Amino acid sequence: MKKNSILIVEDFKENIDSLRAILDPDYDVFVAVNGAGAINLLKTTQPDLILLDIGLPDMDGFDVLERLRKMKGCEKIPVIFITGETDTYVEEYGLSLGAEDYIRKPYNPSVLLVKTRNSIERKMTRDQLEMLVQQRTRELFYSREMIIMGMSFLAERRDHGTGKHIKRIMQYTELLVEQISKTHPNLMSPKQREEIILYSSLHDVGKVGIPDSILLKPARLTNEEFEVIKTHTTVGADVLKATAEMYDEFRDQLKTAIEIAECHHEKFDGSGYPNGYAGEDIPLAARIVALPDIYDALTTRREYKEAYLHDMAKDIIINGDGRTMPEHFDPIVLEAFIELQDEFRALSDTIDQ
Repeated sequence: MKKNSILIVEDFKENIDSLRAILDPDYDVFVAVNGAGAINLLKTTQPDLILLDIGLPDMDGFDVLERLRKMKGCEKIPVIFITGETDTYVEEYGLSLGAEDYIRKPYNPSVLLVKTRNSIERKMTRDQLEMLVQQRTRELFYSREMIIMGMSFLAERRDHGTGKHIKRIMQYTELLVEQISKTHPNLMSPKQREEIILYSSLHDVGKVGIPDSILLKPARLTNEEFEVIKTHTTVGADVLKATAEMYDEFRDQLKTAIEIAECHHEKFDGSGYPNGYAGEDIPLAARIVALPDIYDALTTRREYKEAYLHDMAKDIIINGDGRTMPEHFDPIVLEAFIELQDEFRALSDTIDQ
């Protein structure tokens, strides 16, 4: 059975030998004789406990503790100060920095072993709880993702879809999100990037509320029918708002989904629908998803049109054809698309209609 490990940071050989004699039978023990040595060792080793002397030759134990708390992977390693000091202020200061306990010199073997064991057991309990929380979080994420994809596929199935349109939109959106994050790193947090990609699949969820006679019409729509089709944006937003009200824990997350569903047909110049928003009044998530939705519509066959090849679709988006114009898109998103032309082409060529 693997032993727990302890790092001793102590500069006097007699004290090191004394600690090792007590701890070696039960633990894997590492030693650093100064603060710099300890910090260097912690770059590659993560012990279960650190026994840290306060009076070190290069820096005191307080400095070492403050530095290691800023090191990745070392933030939660328990630290027990070992010291000959009896000043209560020193003890109070060390505890305020995050030390778990103090052990006085000369060492009482029984006290040392009890405090060491208790500290390591607390760490193991915390680690197990964090692992369970992470596992539960992953389960909730995948449950949420399954529900979202199920809603998305349901909406697309009503439009004679097979789920491929959703997959394409998500993949095109991911390309744009990653590119925009490189050129404008402060525009989206990692959480926002993840949500925009995932919730792009719900952009057309409102089509569940469109009559089949219009949604499945094998010809161009009349102006009146197109007005009905437009309502899929508000219907989708309303469905998701109702869902958010029922499940409070998803309220913040669904905000992005609502924005995409409602606003992915808004245009940067204000000529879109349903609200006629312009510029940055359009939520960023919707401004991003709008371009993949247009690109996929252009490169996909419809009952009333053949699929355009990538070059023609790209030219329409970048230069315009009267119905679709470059000023319809956020310049940041359009710039990212221009940079990603080859990636869009490759992805379009590999995905079945």
